[in-house]
Amino acid sequence: MKPCETGAAASGSPSKKTNEAAAAAAVWVKCSTFSSNFYACSLWSKMSEEAFEVSGRNEYRYLVQDEDEEVQYARHRQYISPLVVLSKRCIALIVMGVVALLILATYLGYVAKTLPPGAARVSTPCGTYKGLHKDGAYSFKGMRYAAPPVGPLRWAPPEAATCNSDAQHDATRFGSICAQVEPLSSSGLVMGHEDCLFVNVWTPSLNPPTLLPVVVWIHGGYLHMLSGGVPGYSPSEGLARDTQAVYVSFNYRLNAFGFMALDLLREGSPTNTSGNYGFMDQILVLKWVKENVHLFGGDPAKVTIIGQSSGGTSVWTLMMSPLAKGLFRAAVDMSGSYVYKTTLQEAEKDNLVFLNKTGCKDATCLRKLSMRQVLQAVPWQEYPGWAYDDGSELPTRGLLPGAVAVVDGVVLPDAPFTMWEKGQGYNDVPFVIGTTEQEMDFFPASHNISDWTWGDYRWFVTEKLSTFNETLAKQALELYPPSAPCPTVDRCPERAYTTMASDIRVSCPNHDLAKRAAAALRSPVYRYMVTHTPSRAITPSVSILPFPSRFSFHTLDSYAFFRGLEPLLGSPLPQTDQRFQDLITHHLIYFIKEGKMDSSWPEFPSSLALLSENFTLVQSDSPIVTRCRLWEENGLFEYAWMN
Repeated sequence: MKPCETGAAASGSPSKKTNEAAAAAAVWVKCSTFSSNFYACSLWSKMSEEAFEVSGRNEYRYLVQDEDEEVQYARHRQYISPLVVLSKRCIALIVMGVVALLILATYLGYVAKTLPPGAARVSTPCGTYKGLHKDGAYSFKGMRYAAPPVGPLRWAPPEAATCNSDAQHDATRFGSICAQVEPLSSSGLVMGHEDCLFVNVWTPSLNPPTLLPVVVWIHGGYLHMLSGGVPGYSPSEGLARDTQAVYVSFNYRLNAFGFMALDLLREGSPTNTSGNYGFMDQILVLKWVKENVHLFGGDPAKVTIIGQSSGGTSVWTLMMSPLAKGLFRAAVDMSGSYVYKTTLQEAEKDNLVFLNKTGCKDATCLRKLSMRQVLQAVPWQEYPGWAYDDGSELPTRGLLPGAVAVVDGVVLPDAPFTMWEKGQGYNDVPFVIGTTEQEMDFFPASHNISDWTWGDYRWFVTEKLSTFNETLAKQALELYPPSAPCPTVDRCPERAYTTMASDIRVSCPNHDLAKRAAAALRSPVYRYMVTHTPSRAITPSVSILPFPSRFSFHTLDSYAFFRGLEPLLGSPLPQTDQRFQDLITHHLIYFIKEGKMDSSWPEFPSSLALLSENFTLVQSDSPIVTRCRLWEENGLFEYAWMN
């Protein structure tokens, strides 16, 4: 008999039959092997060929038939449970197996709850997010803040993401960028997806003793391109660790998907408007921050919004929007737009070229178009010229782009300057307005500008500005002469030309914007201009910085703040560039934490701060300010950046 094999006979008082032997039966329990170490016990009975009888206390009767014999009766047959006949050893093995399974289940549950090295977890009302811990800080990327804006939600206000508190989310990588093309043309490379509304968080601590100030970063890109995760142009773990602040970036709908204004798209709109969907996404992110950032160690009462280029335009929009009221306490506009007055009706009329290119007659047809079809129908080069191809050039009289961002009456109730003049409806918070001295050096229209002679410089200035009046070019060349100081031994005509174009398009109009803000707001207003000349020409990148910029180019301030200069200028970062990076970071972090600049930086318009490797203050009578009068008096502020 094998181990665990037992036999038990059910017996009783035998009775005799005339031609039969005494009946007997044996019931056996056998064990079979499974899973290499466990046994399953099976009960089987082998009945003898002879009938048997048991005690008469159970009077059951059964028919029994032997082979080739007549039917006989067997009385008092008794059922025996297999559990009765299990051996002690078999039971012990079963119990041990059950215990082992329980231990294994407990261990697996522990492993499931135990994070691997470098991982982090935060629970929110919309589920638990698993992020990463590296370089002394935590990051959580690709968290959905809105429902996918597809199907009926294409060209509609965003809806909050569906929440499931039990859901588990991987937040270790960025979500998809929003639909866009590169370069900005109908033949550009289509990238990204419409399902792109994700938010990212970097924090030095998930449980700080005191909640930390929060920076919400709004990326630029003409309102047409880029994302909240561009390396060097967005937050990082190192920045969060070193500055002890929480950083938030995000994606918002771009180009036609985010800003197409058309009368057809008013259908079904709860506000009877169209366009500005990307700004609505931004407002929804700020609401998400207010509700959730404390779970990441951030203080929802200390939120500063910072945007660069069209991100700066977004900051200005949010300052003016009643829908964003109470969602932030301070704002920084880096090189944003100045011209902002196109009405919804004007934009809807201008954008009919888009509608005609699609061939659609109604909103249903528009929502059925593929992503590629939508992007190819955008009027990139033809009016209203969404690509803004001459935006980094001296203006030509009469050549103006159409608007992407519009005064829709809801997100933006009225033109910003009008709202300030009326003194109502806007968010009165501390405001910083910054520009760089050679904004246009990031992507000049003339790609051979670095090889220009002073003769080339004079020719291009005369060719462009003579379209306005006969004397303007002469006055401009006197105000920006070849004899002006130049910090480099080469490319000086490039510097003079990009300085002039930057003054017209960005710097001088933003002086005026800062003056208007200071007059309207009770909160402090500060103004800076970056005058730093990098130690060498930058190494171009494919998308955001395609030109080997040499001077104080567009985005220099934001790249410095996000510690992104080293990849552009080489490692280790030259000392002059390091000092500039440290200086701008110091002042912006002080503003983020305190809601004002330190005592060394007076409010505008009493002074303008010049930022390089040193901090310098100039007064309103400085040539860097007074040269703006020429452009204002000749009506060139109309050609300032928009969108």
